[in-house]
Amino acid sequence: MNMGIIEPHKDGFLEIIPEGEGSDYWQIAAIHISGEVFCPSPRIYPSTNVAIAKARRIFDWIYNHEIETLGWGCYCQEFKMTLWRQPKSYPSCSLSPTF
Repeated sequence: MNMGIIEPHKDGFLEIIPEGEGSDYWQIAAIHISGEVFCPSPRIYPSTNVAIAKARRIFDWIYNHEIETLGWGCYCQEFKMTLWRQPKSYPSCSLSPTF
């Protein structure tokens, strides 16, 4: 059974997960920077090393482009992917109606 990998990087950490059970291909699940989470558009990478290397590059891009990543999502032209952001103070959403 393949488990995901969490690797520390600078002020945060990287999460990669296998594409599926028994797969040798990997996806970047999330990039964590100072308590915020960034999820890139799904892409498949041929090995853990390639996925981690790409996640490091994306982490560095986010770190150096803070203004561009302030919204819920941004498009990164360099990597041709969307990065979805969940800020530290994510508003809660109650499912029960208020009367």
